[in-house]
Amino acid sequence: MLRLSAVVLGFAFISCAVQAEKAEGSPEPIGGVVRYIELKPTFVTNFGASDSGHLRYVKADITVRVSNKNAEYAARYHLPALRDKLVLLLSRQDESTVASAAGRETIKAEAIKELREVLRREEGEDYIEDLMFTNFVVQR
Repeated sequence: MLRLSAVVLGFAFISCAVQAEKAEGSPEPIGGVVRYIELKPTFVTNFGASDSGHLRYVKADITVRVSNKNAEYAARYHLPALRDKLVLLLSRQDESTVASAAGRETIKAEAIKELREVLRREEGEDYIEDLMFTNFVVQR
């Protein structure tokens, strides 16, 4: 029984030491900690001008990647402004752009640029490292 108590006590000590080390702000692993932020709810917007009068929609789930806690906090705090930029960007696309892989890569690059501009203006840093479309559906 004494041995088991010593083992449990040892694990408790190690656990407390690890938590204390994390609380003191130990350095992040090489390459940093990757944080993904899902921009919820799903983006749904109409896009392009239609001569026939039919509405066309794009539905996209978007996740951004940031590298640290400050970037995550900044992105979450400015989420309404980031969502606004993305809705406007998606709504001004034409059918040929949303229909091709190359076009979606162009949208992605422009989205990263616009989100970085918002955060640079508001926080003084870009913060956004990457953007991923985890779902992209077009209704014509």
